[in-house]
Amino acid sequence: MKINEITEALGPGYSDNPQHKKLADIGRKLMDMSASMKITKNTPDSEIDKSNKMASFGDALTRFGTSFGPRNMQELLKTSRVSKEEALEFMKIGQSAPAPKLKGHDVEPEEPEDDDMDAAPDDDEIARQADMMAKGK
Repeated sequence: MKINEITEALGPGYSDNPQHKKLADIGRKLMDMSASMKITKNTPDSEIDKSNKMASFGDALTRFGTSFGPRNMQELLKTSRVSKEEALEFMKIGQSAPAPKLKGHDVEPEEPEDDDMDAAPDDDEIARQADMMAKGK
């Protein structure tokens, strides 16, 4: 995705625009990468700053085109406080990163056993009981 494609992603409603979804996916990857970055006391400030900017840019991408999010390139850069060059770098990083693996989402939830459904009479049984009561039996 090129930088000018970001500005073409304008449109009504985040969920209706596949470009917005693409940007949001890239944004989530960037935020995940930033959050999982190992920071120690020896980590240079420049790396910490880059990680923070990556997270901020990723957050802005997830809200791009929404009511309270940036709607064009200038707003995106201003909101995330990154330069155009940093934005291009982060977009490359986000596009090449694999999709995050979500814990516990690969297993289908078990259907709860509903014994109450089996215990209740069905419609035919209720009708038979009503007929018998009406006949006085």
